[in-house]
Amino acid sequence: MSSSQLVWWPLFEAAGQTLAGIVGSYATTKLVSRYFRQNTYDGAMDLWQRGIQGGHVHEDVAIRFDGLISPYTQLFPGDPLANAQRWNSLYTFSGKISNAEYQSMEFFAGSDAALRVGSLNGESVVGLYSRYGFIGEGLVGVIPTAMIKKAVPEFFAVNFIGVRAIIKGRLCRCPSQHAYVVQAMAQRAGIQFNLAGYKNTWYMKIDSVHPFRDASASSVSLLGSVWAATEVPQEQYLVQYGYLTNPTERKACVTHLKEDRAWKRARIYYDDIDCPSRELSFKGAFM
Repeated sequence: MSSSQLVWWPLFEAAGQTLAGIVGSYATTKLVSRYFRQNTYDGAMDLWQRGIQGGHVHEDVAIRFDGLISPYTQLFPGDPLANAQRWNSLYTFSGKISNAEYQSMEFFAGSDAALRVGSLNGESVVGLYSRYGFIGEGLVGVIPTAMIKKAVPEFFAVNFIGVRAIIKGRLCRCPSQHAYVVQAMAQRAGIQFNLAGYKNTWYMKIDSVHPFRDASASSVSLLGSVWAATEVPQEQYLVQYGYLTNPTERKACVTHLKEDRAWKRARIYYDDIDCPSRELSFKGAFM
């Protein structure tokens, strides 16, 4: 099946362009430490609720973030405070939609698809979460690869999930592409999707990372979905939900993906660092 016939292809392509745009926008500026007293946040949801939605931060403001920094980011970054509205919209519309498009809408609305792409042109896309985090309630970050490797040498190891840290940087926005692809599908079906928070993606340009090393202070968890996209029309997405920070649970999720009959026709895999085949690379296809 050609790429043009796969409903998810333009959706992933747009998501990849959004993340690549975030990486391309990174520029170092000197931070003014006095701002941190006013702009300190306890995890991603505190930043979203009190900072962004509360109007206490704006673009290029310096912030201090206490939370989980992970090589796993969100496939579809956006406003997590709209997650429930989008999900509910899938079950209340009265229009018509193809099975393939509905699968894509459901996959997008789930909000918790993890993505690990590693380094790109000397920068790295990372996920920022609350200490006990959920993929669907995160924020995208971008950091020089040399900086994160110096602060956390094991960051790109296959089994590394994330670390609690004090992270300093600047809050920024860039245009996102995936919202427009989803909006087109939603409009054809008559689904009222609130995508206002997805048209400009908030992200953090990271200037420093200071990991917690004490065992009692450094415990974290990360919940989300591992996935693969296939060219099987009836089963375009293979998805397993679990704690990525639990090695046994994560391994079981991946095993379930690979044991599915549709795995033989998989085209894209969620993890570039531990990818079964380079032909399944998200970064190779879309970034």
